[in-house]
Amino acid sequence: MPKRNLNKQELYLIALKKHIKWMRSLGLNVGDDGHIIKSSYNTNDDGYYPTTDLSDIHPQPKLSNVIGNGIKTDNSWKIEESKNFTIVPAYNKGPYMVVNKKDLKTAGRKV
Repeated sequence: MPKRNLNKQELYLIALKKHIKWMRSLGLNVGDDGHIIKSSYNTNDDGYYPTTDLSDIHPQPKLSNVIGNGIKTDNSWKIEESKNFTIVPAYNKGPYMVVNKKDLKTAGRKV
């Protein structure tokens, strides 16, 4: 004798039962209707939870004079060095490349 086909409600209940079993395997507190039962919250009348002051336990390190001493770094050597180079298309007309100014005549050609 063949098995009878299950209607939508019966299929839903089977799927719900499997889902509840899976959620319980994750450690959740689940009711028989499939809803998660929330645990009671720790209420505080002050509106916040008290925390410990970590600055007493782990004091902040002293700032060093090496880090951020207020003097701007000197980049003039970079500017002077960049005057010896230029950017030109590569010989295969693909990306650009940085070329020394004395090699500028052969930059766009395959040599």
